[in-house]
Amino acid sequence: MFSDSALIAMVSRGWFCSIHGGSERFISKVAEKLSNRSFRVVGVTRWIPGFPYPRAVHELRVFEDRRPRPFIASLRFSWWAAKVVNELRPDVAIVNCYWGEASPILISRDIPVIAVIHDIGLFRSEWARRHRVKHFLRTQILKRIVSRVDAIIVPSKAVEKDLIKYLGADPARINVLGFEGVEGPFQYVHEDNDWFDIVQVGRFAPNKGQHILLKAFKRIASEIPRARLWLVGGKGVDPEHIEYLNRALTMAREINESLGEERVKILVDVPSVEPYYRIADVCVAPSIGEEGFGLTIVECMAFGKPVIASDIFVETGVASSDRAYIVPRGDVEALAEAILHIYRNYEEAMEKARKGLEYAKNCSWDRVADVFIDVINKVLR
Repeated sequence: MFSDSALIAMVSRGWFCSIHGGSERFISKVAEKLSNRSFRVVGVTRWIPGFPYPRAVHELRVFEDRRPRPFIASLRFSWWAAKVVNELRPDVAIVNCYWGEASPILISRDIPVIAVIHDIGLFRSEWARRHRVKHFLRTQILKRIVSRVDAIIVPSKAVEKDLIKYLGADPARINVLGFEGVEGPFQYVHEDNDWFDIVQVGRFAPNKGQHILLKAFKRIASEIPRARLWLVGGKGVDPEHIEYLNRALTMAREINESLGEERVKILVDVPSVEPYYRIADVCVAPSIGEEGFGLTIVECMAFGKPVIASDIFVETGVASSDRAYIVPRGDVEALAEAILHIYRNYEEAMEKARKGLEYAKNCSWDRVADVFIDVINKVLR
């Protein structure tokens, strides 16, 4: 059995709160939970100047990357991370396998490796396929990873299905969580004000659909005179993501100018998203691709708030019509109508929110840690 004094290396190219993203939050929280259970955890990550320095309750080995050029920088980190793991000689290495994260291939074969794969949406992504060389290289790396690692942990059946379909992964190696951990009050919490606050939390990237929500807000702003839109998220590293954030800022400025007041607010890399869940009257997740679960949806539910989610989150299993309003991905009109419906039928919306709250109560980080320990034990046996 797995010893309480065992050494676990946790590899992740980004660490929360240095990088504000769902996969970074996930791997960082798992590392914290395992550390709290007396395991010796060493996080292996990188820091890009201009971002907050990575912090953790356990030991961190940090690669300083002053030239974060996409893909080349990723491979440079993978080589360094594998070198660190090989020197540490841990009982097991757990790797947050972003697209193109090659460190599992470079880690010594006698060190057991568990890959955490949140999604492989690049096979269904117009943005990923647009970069043909990188898309090809990422595919080849992922194929080698799924054949090398001893086990794979995924958040949902949807990711498991994609791994088998696109990469030929061995189903016996895949472990489906079916949920992710969440922190929250696990009760309805709301700070009243004179506004109808619409909130989206998520990294600024084309797949997250902030531009869809901005267009929908422009459509409803005159029908809900006291509506405000809050877009809260991380700015990311990829130039394409930074360009997308600038596009969102431009759209927000144009909407505010047309309304004659600041009713769209964009907040980047905030220390905590909790204040925005507290004021939210409705939370929106309008993603149009590349999702493996939907952690922010459960966070909204943990505050007892109504949720509007695109249909991609039905595929991942985090949303259903009994606990959220479901709209077709990319459909601006359907999203605008859903927001208006909630505004006009708030008691009905709160009934869905109550069911969402009950769902969120089952999504604990301790349960996630239990699954990881079970998988580690299975690998070591």
